[in-house]
Amino acid sequence: MDDSGQAVIALQEEDPLAAAVAAALLARGERVAVVETTAGGLLSARLLSVPGASVWFDRGVVAYSMAAKSDLGTDMEVLRAHGAVSLEAVVAMAVALRARSGAAWVVAESGIAGPVGSRRSPKPVGSVAIAVGGPDGTEATEVLLLGGRVAVMTAIAERALQLLLEAIERSAREGADTGGQQQ
Repeated sequence: MDDSGQAVIALQEEDPLAAAVAAALLARGERVAVVETTAGGLLSARLLSVPGASVWFDRGVVAYSMAAKSDLGTDMEVLRAHGAVSLEAVVAMAVALRARSGAAWVVAESGIAGPVGSRRSPKPVGSVAIAVGGPDGTEATEVLLLGGRVAVMTAIAERALQLLLEAIERSAREGADTGGQQQ
């Protein structure tokens, strides 16, 4: 926050959460791809701030418009039926990006950053859907984040990194519990 109380986007030389994601991916020899809408590249920027990212970061796509989501290969019927800020939409984006990239892990997010809500959605400002896809499938969650536009964007990147790290760690534990065999 600056002196006026506004959120300020600043990358850090040391980003412990992004570094933990990097370490988890390196330990597994896997890569991640990211499709962002509302975060506008902040998630990718945080990941790319970690030295050596070229080993484990495949790509980042900012698919803000519906045309960009279509270009990604997203099932547009899903977006039309459920809206761009929905669990179904982020799962569809994650599945499309994972298929195109071949990355073991993918994160997709979509939300309403404000300051006013969407003309097409009754959801409030701060509504966000995040999906994480990996070797064990794709899971999605909805959250309501408070604050102005930049605060919401920043919080999306933070929450997406947390969810990605949790999913990678869970997959590693479950793989260890089954002797590395998929169930």
